[in-house]
Amino acid sequence: MRQCSVIGRGVLLLSFLLSGCGASETTEEPPDGPQAPSDDPADYTVDSSVSYEAVLTEPQWLIPSDLLPTGVEPMAANNNVDIVYHKDRLHLGWRTAPTHFASQETQMILISSADGGLTWDLEYTIALGADVREPRYLSFNGTLHFLFFEGGTNPLAFEPHAIWRMKRTGLGEWTPLEKTSDGTEVPWDIKVRNGKAYMTSYVGDHYGEDAVLDVLFKESVDGETWTLVDDQPYVYRGGVSEVAFEFDADGALWAVTRNEDGDASGAGSHVCSAPADALGTWDCGSESDPDRYDSPEMFRHGDTIFLAARRDIDGPFGPEGDLVTYSLRPKRSALYRIDREARAVVHIMDIPSVGDTAFPSVRRTGAHTFTLANYTSPLDAPDIAWLEGQASAKGTQIYWLELRFESVD
Repeated sequence: MRQCSVIGRGVLLLSFLLSGCGASETTEEPPDGPQAPSDDPADYTVDSSVSYEAVLTEPQWLIPSDLLPTGVEPMAANNNVDIVYHKDRLHLGWRTAPTHFASQETQMILISSADGGLTWDLEYTIALGADVREPRYLSFNGTLHFLFFEGGTNPLAFEPHAIWRMKRTGLGEWTPLEKTSDGTEVPWDIKVRNGKAYMTSYVGDHYGEDAVLDVLFKESVDGETWTLVDDQPYVYRGGVSEVAFEFDADGALWAVTRNEDGDASGAGSHVCSAPADALGTWDCGSESDPDRYDSPEMFRHGDTIFLAARRDIDGPFGPEGDLVTYSLRPKRSALYRIDREARAVVHIMDIPSVGDTAFPSVRRTGAHTFTLANYTSPLDAPDIAWLEGQASAKGTQIYWLELRFESVD
């Protein structure tokens, strides 16, 4: 078996991509050039009899930095980040704006690197004269798709107007933006698993009085046409918005919700599940966990499902769901594991982060290695509140690091 390694502190070098390391072993390069490592846990063998511990490298600060392409000038607030490996390149897209809050100056900037992050090229800049959030890459069937939603300009309101998408056709070349929905639907998690693309989204009057939101779970066989899984009109109705998901080794679905608006189950979060033969039928229990996990991202290593999300210092948020008090508490980004038997979220460690933080994007690079990108307020003021970080002139920065699972003797 070829032995593969990642060189550097969290940087996946081009030599890794060219070597063919990852899920399969090949002796020659595919006919269409170097291929990115698979992100699907089903493509990797992890010895479940071995115990592993999670290890993080030091963060590599990218935004802002001298590594950015000429002409890319990020504003103070840099957040909402997504990464993906597609063919021979690492792609990264993020939101930049004067502050965390909605602004007509907001941009979404897409860059890519052919050498694992040592140098970067500008791919595209999106500027709609309104807020843009939730960047989502989808590398599927040889095509790279990009989705996001358009918001409003009122810094004190959440105003989703439409979901937009485009496809990459070459270096710095993308198809014209195409509006795929009007109204309040917001995309959240997108994954390719077992040869099919899946997506969670939510729709409804988020933050409205007596808000009722529907969580949608969709699938696609081409990355463009999406249908509801099992024709279920929604998989959860209540106060839930952001939902991350992952599949276990038997094909069952597991999800973590953010129940911010609150409902009959309380406020905070749920650990939901659905059997492999009924993926559109979710069981989220009757009570919310009072702890809240913003910007959730899930992934699997072997038999263990992990969550990366915001951690509420001095919480919890529920069961009442006091958003003002929540905003005045410090925050961290953290790594958790899912206890499926207890349907619980278990804290493992914090990720470099303070203040305004947490929009983790995690992509697999090997059997035991992942790249994680995230944003945070400057680390020199660890006790500042979430709201203070959101409004600070110091802004927020984006970094990436390597997450490794090392065997424990």
